[in-house]
Amino acid sequence: MTSLRQILFFALHILAVLPVCSQTLFLEASGTTSDGKYAPLWLSSNRQGTVSPYSDSSYERCGLFGDAMIGKDSTKALRISYCADIMLSQNAQYDFFIHQLYLEMKYRKFTVTLGQKERNIEMRNDTLTSGGLSQGINAQPLPGVYVYCDYLTVPGTGRWLKVRGHLGVGRTTDGAWQERWVDHEKNYRYTSNTLLLEKSICLRIAPEWSHLVFEPSLHMMTQFGGTSYNALGRNHYDITQPIKHPENFKAFWQAFCHIGSEDVTDGNHPNSAGNTVGSYNIALTWNDEDWMARGYFERYFEDQSMLTVQYGIFDHLLGLEVRLPENPVISSFVLEHLSTKDQSGPVYHDFTHNIPESYTGIDDYYNHNLYTGWQHWGMAIGHPLITSPIYNANHQLRFQNNRVKALHVGLEGMPSSRLGWRLLATWTRNWGTYATPLDDVVQTQHYLAEARYTPSFLPGWKITMGVALDRGDLLGNSFGVQCTVRKSFNLRKR
Repeated sequence: MTSLRQILFFALHILAVLPVCSQTLFLEASGTTSDGKYAPLWLSSNRQGTVSPYSDSSYERCGLFGDAMIGKDSTKALRISYCADIMLSQNAQYDFFIHQLYLEMKYRKFTVTLGQKERNIEMRNDTLTSGGLSQGINAQPLPGVYVYCDYLTVPGTGRWLKVRGHLGVGRTTDGAWQERWVDHEKNYRYTSNTLLLEKSICLRIAPEWSHLVFEPSLHMMTQFGGTSYNALGRNHYDITQPIKHPENFKAFWQAFCHIGSEDVTDGNHPNSAGNTVGSYNIALTWNDEDWMARGYFERYFEDQSMLTVQYGIFDHLLGLEVRLPENPVISSFVLEHLSTKDQSGPVYHDFTHNIPESYTGIDDYYNHNLYTGWQHWGMAIGHPLITSPIYNANHQLRFQNNRVKALHVGLEGMPSSRLGWRLLATWTRNWGTYATPLDDVVQTQHYLAEARYTPSFLPGWKITMGVALDRGDLLGNSFGVQCTVRKSFNLRKR
């Protein structure tokens, strides 16, 4: 993605001559300290990969956000947003990092994003949720090209049925770090320059006479391309020879539609190419001027398993979010239940000529035999309660605990316009994986109390203080404190 970054830097320079509606420069510094081997989970997880999971860490961050408009009619004008956001980190996976660098163009219902940008979890409260199963806010964003279409009304439905979707392709940036971090004496697998194609479609069913909105959606992502090292495949037995995955038009097409696809190592037993994950997401929202209540359900799947209900609906993320009328006590709360323990069952058998029967099971969430799984810079791209590889003491890029059950509660409030707080509490039970189960079921507890303050006597300043506690043998006991200070400057161009 070097050429993409060069194009973006050039585009940002050109934008300097455009009429700027708003421009913000911010400086941020954050420090985390704890008494455990790792920082408490909620001090480092679901923060877009900005905070190190290690016990004592810090970062310094500088960013410039801008917004420009071409055209006088705001409803028809081309709006251009841009950002350059860089970080220096201590005791993290990286020392210097370009966290965000993007150029975004929006015209009516369509948006094109070029570069690396933070994204939210759809139909979820990012501040209070435990995370997303297929795509969350836990890892560093990938640079790429993404096209979004906002809700379009389906003709002939009286405006109560709308559809939206997106398509994009990105590339991982952690290849050099993977090579440094894995244990080469044990020939642990690592990858570089992996591509990620993602697509989604979402319906919105909302009769005008009702306060209810029903939103079912399908999200699918496929890791493909790049190079795998120390990897074995069905027809690849020499671990010393890297596996170069194709990145031609056929590879892109197979990653998009999955028809007739197979990995280069499959031989006589073809399987779907790459590492495909996805989820069904369903949300039912009731909304009026003061109240909002949303129930949501996410059903995760890998490859072709779990695409239907033939194996039952055991694994899920089930949640409830309620936003209360304005008051000084509690503004919102979230309750979630997570289960990834079943994974289509404990038996798997693929089709062979001798035994022409196949059984889908042991889905082994987030893991793959050729790629390093559903992670970026060691952090799970999806849900942080599926333990990220960065916590593996043996330095293996593999998810060693993906069979989890959890109960999660989140609360937030705004006692005043300048003071806000949130509380998170999570209780989990962990079984490891089917292939490498834990000796005993491990129970963990994760807590966070955080407050943010914007003092009136210091315009543009925001101070966030958090204390967190972990209990359990999975990541170890830990008590930690985190302080983040940000100063924003509003810049305007005449």
